[in-house]
Amino acid sequence: MGFIFWNGLTDMTFASLRYLFGNITYAGAQFVIVILLNKFGSSEIVGQYSLGLAVTAPIFMLSHLHLRSVLIVDASGKYIFGDFFGLRLVTTAVAFTITAGCCIVGGFDWNTAIVIFFIGLYRIVESVSDILLGIVQKQEKLDQISFSRTAKGLFSILAFALVFIPTQNLILALLVMIIGWLAITIAYDARKARVFTSLRPLFNKRQLWGLLIISSPLGIVLALMSLNTNIPLYAISYFKGEHDLGIYATLSYMIVACNVIVTALGEAITPRLARWHAAGRHKEFVTLLSRMIAMGVGISAVACLIGWIFGSQVLTLLFSPDVAAEIGLFHWLLVSTLLVFVSSYLWYAITATGKYKAQIPLFLCSVITNGLTCLIFVPIFGVIGAAMGASLALFVQMIGSVIVLYLVIRQARKQVQRELAA
Repeated sequence: MGFIFWNGLTDMTFASLRYLFGNITYAGAQFVIVILLNKFGSSEIVGQYSLGLAVTAPIFMLSHLHLRSVLIVDASGKYIFGDFFGLRLVTTAVAFTITAGCCIVGGFDWNTAIVIFFIGLYRIVESVSDILLGIVQKQEKLDQISFSRTAKGLFSILAFALVFIPTQNLILALLVMIIGWLAITIAYDARKARVFTSLRPLFNKRQLWGLLIISSPLGIVLALMSLNTNIPLYAISYFKGEHDLGIYATLSYMIVACNVIVTALGEAITPRLARWHAAGRHKEFVTLLSRMIAMGVGISAVACLIGWIFGSQVLTLLFSPDVAAEIGLFHWLLVSTLLVFVSSYLWYAITATGKYKAQIPLFLCSVITNGLTCLIFVPIFGVIGAAMGASLALFVQMIGSVIVLYLVIRQARKQVQRELAA
């Protein structure tokens, strides 16, 4: 068993090293953008940028329906890539329409509304690229996905360095970044995906409706996950304002950094976990998942140790004095990274089993916990109160995920035993 695990994990790890590098570059670019906005702009500009991401994220996550994961684990042959692509285009158009409506009726000031609008345009390109790279990931060509994400990350840094620094114009920098992303999506992502399938979107109503029914539970889960992440930002924006929002958003990019590793390894192991679950190889399934969780806990422990020792110096070097002053928030967020690793890997495991509907009550409980905690604690403790809400929500998600996964595996084992008995 140890050999099976180590051989599988080693193959997976080496195969995903370049994929991990691409994800690090991709998310690192977002971190660099926040640094540039802090150094050459202000916390208020960081707040506008973060609010734009927070407003658009749940809308587009719902529209995603996590079709990429459904595409990867689907082995029925009932749906082809054109069905997935067609549904993604339809839902993305709806999401952008809702985003534009939020800009008009959301009560934002003019500059913030324009920022939200342009981030909505960026989300369109991101959505199309995501589904194109889904067919590439299904073939386990992780190096190609890595190249795409690396290129987009580096171009994002270049766009903000060359445009925002001399002009302090966030909207112009976003526009240049969007144009670059669109060029990479067309010239690289689409070309690589075309090797494996036709890229012609299909709009057969029966097929789209059937696929929508299958994927909508996971889309709701994604929206709830995104909402869960952004509830602290909404609470800070409402109770404290854009300055505190900018500080929290800046430091919360540690969570984004954790998600880089989680996403790279989680997406890499999802196809393998799905095959093992379908084949009834639950010992290998649980062993690989357990080792991935242990790896995540170890990374989190090292990050906490470094952060507690050198946190003040790092924050002073990278950001403004206002950000460095919130060392208490920094410590809270460091500890919450442990919960991020554990709960996220459990979620990938549940997704690999295809049990999408079971996740809805789980994340609904987490969102409610987060919302109530932030509603109570943010007015009293400020940004630290928001971190408390996020941490408690992650804890609820982790415990609930363990219960859901245990029930799913137990049911699958009983089904195998019944089939053998028959």
